[in-house]
Amino acid sequence: MDVLMAALPIALTLGLLLVPAPSWVAPGAGVVAAVLSGLLWFRTAPAEVAAAFGAGLGTLVEVLAIIAGGILLSRVMERTGAQERLARWLSAGGGPTVASALLMAHGVVPFMETVTGFGVSVIIGLPLLLSLGFTPLRAASLSLVALMVGPWGSMGPGTLLGSQQAGVGLAELGVASGVLNVLAFLGSGAVAAVIAGRGTAPPAGRSGHPAGAYAAWIGTGILSGVVLSVLVVGANLVVGTPPAGATATLAMSAAWALLIGRGRMGPVPVRELVPYLVLLGGTIVGQALERGLPLGAVGPVLGSPALWSVTGALVGTAVLSLARQQRWRLPRETWRMWLGVAVPTGLYLLLGTAVAGGGLADQLAAALASLGHAYLFLVPLVGGLGGYITASGTGANAMFGGTQVSAAQALGVDRLWMMASQNVAAGLACLASPARIELAYRIAGPRQGPDTPGPVLTRGALIARTLPFVLACLVLWGAGNVLWMPAAG
Repeated sequence: MDVLMAALPIALTLGLLLVPAPSWVAPGAGVVAAVLSGLLWFRTAPAEVAAAFGAGLGTLVEVLAIIAGGILLSRVMERTGAQERLARWLSAGGGPTVASALLMAHGVVPFMETVTGFGVSVIIGLPLLLSLGFTPLRAASLSLVALMVGPWGSMGPGTLLGSQQAGVGLAELGVASGVLNVLAFLGSGAVAAVIAGRGTAPPAGRSGHPAGAYAAWIGTGILSGVVLSVLVVGANLVVGTPPAGATATLAMSAAWALLIGRGRMGPVPVRELVPYLVLLGGTIVGQALERGLPLGAVGPVLGSPALWSVTGALVGTAVLSLARQQRWRLPRETWRMWLGVAVPTGLYLLLGTAVAGGGLADQLAAALASLGHAYLFLVPLVGGLGGYITASGTGANAMFGGTQVSAAQALGVDRLWMMASQNVAAGLACLASPARIELAYRIAGPRQGPDTPGPVLTRGALIARTLPFVLACLVLWGAGNVLWMPAAG
């Protein structure tokens, strides 16, 4: 019965996602159910629950601020036409092709995710995909698939937390996560290539694309994933784990852009790049200063993408010559979009906090760990559940990481590879989480019209294009755990 009560808030949340209701209803009901279950059934002290919410308050505020800054920057770039000009430059005028999809899915979007995290890459990258000519559904799907670089998102705080929980080195966990995440890199390339390829016109006189076309798309996507995998693992070994994802995806961006432009990229649109350079450069420098200097309370602010996305947006209004009338519209547009995205996202974060702080996560994981070595198959599914609920690798590791390490010790298996399995699963499942689905839907939704070609953008359509990929990776990781998980040294 304890297991059922622990699972009830999660099941309630997932069930309400199928009911036509405002986007905040499902996570809101889940939060209430988790708190009541923790207090009334598991007899968790109210002070413990309150302490968990207090500890997560800083992250909640930061995430909501990051979303606001990202939306503001995105609106500035769209209103000035900078998004469209950047898209033409990146694609060399090629439009929505398989190559341009892989440029975004293995390069530009995951690069932004590794630097900023918390969905800002979707807020910024999705409009770029729309400007490339992808339909709203394909653009939203590609932006979500591109989040497969989760263990290195926002310079890897989730991986750092995991290394501390497992008592292993950060570099060790970074390399192990890179090795396991090869599956996600290859799979994301294949999925992105098929999504983009199916959007192209089929050969004349045929009702669909021939099998050879699918083979070519999948092969191209897998090859791109192989290169990205080598770059990520190599960067972890050479430059360290925090900047490894950014280093690898930046190299992939340059490689695909040069390939698309046949060795030429044309005149660089410097003015259009300035706001993004402010965001990326400011975040990197700010986080370096936060780690290296005793800045106290100023450090987290200086290292937060929220500060630099707002700064980039303000710089963009001047550099890109945004009209005064458009400037007056920005606050209202940003507020309306932020409200629609931030409320459900914040509630999903609170749900993760309530599940962990109320003792529900420990009950679930302990029950699963009692299965013995069969539990090894479920390790990625548990980690993925945490990422799915919280839309944060850090949140998922905070929820289940400690229990995974305890299970590793009880089962006599290697803590490093157990935590790596948890880490990659948590990072990957974030891309299909309700919070990320809602974010992509809200950003791309206004571009869906009655004359938009192809399938209609809906939340269900986004789930159908992302969740099977995530589940396939989780199952394969689980099978791999059963077959080769090394024993404790």
